[in-house]
Amino acid sequence: MDLLFPTLFSKTFFVLSLQLLITWISAHVTLIKFRQLHDKKVHWITSTNNEHGQLDIHVNWEHVKGYFYGLLIADIAVFLVLLFWGQHQPLGIGLSIFGIWSILVGIGMALCLLSVDENLGSKVLAITTTIVFGTFVVGVYSQIDFGFLGLALFIALICLILFNLARLFIAIPRAAQRWVAGIGAVIFTLYLVYDFNRLAKMEAAGINNWNAAINISISIYLDIINLFLEILDAMSQ
Repeated sequence: MDLLFPTLFSKTFFVLSLQLLITWISAHVTLIKFRQLHDKKVHWITSTNNEHGQLDIHVNWEHVKGYFYGLLIADIAVFLVLLFWGQHQPLGIGLSIFGIWSILVGIGMALCLLSVDENLGSKVLAITTTIVFGTFVVGVYSQIDFGFLGLALFIALICLILFNLARLFIAIPRAAQRWVAGIGAVIFTLYLVYDFNRLAKMEAAGINNWNAAINISISIYLDIINLFLEILDAMSQ
């Protein structure tokens, strides 16, 4: 594998691309499955047409919430295993655990799309992809050390998490939620710049091993997934 991917950049983008592909396939298959269930006219899935005339599927939350909470617990558990153990193991083990987590994330993202309008997926993905490319260029080629962003971004992230937790218990106007989602998208955009810049500095320092590649891939992967979800939240009605 080192012959195919001789640099930290190549190792990182191999891991990251593989996991994002797994996530996309997992989400796509999940959406197809729900479409099939809708076509079979199961009682807990209904549909309407959105403003563009596209079929928008609605899933009865009461029917799936048990599965969703189980998925959430499994997602967190696998992520913690990857973060504290898996990324320090041989490549095959690390990639396998990362892959399992990516599948769970993909299913969760599909459920998020179904909860708003799954037809937004392609538009949000296009915006996310454009932002990721732009942040890569800035973070890697701008010759600026973005390390100073670390503390400010961490504080902003904690505030964003607290707001989203508050949404579970307090009725917050949708307009305010969309504004905060927009701010969240900015936070994760800056996190992408920060982490791509961190990757460039690691490469310049001569770091070049698979454990480091998986470690930085986890950070960038989280940035991209959260950016996608914040943009989806900001654009949904």
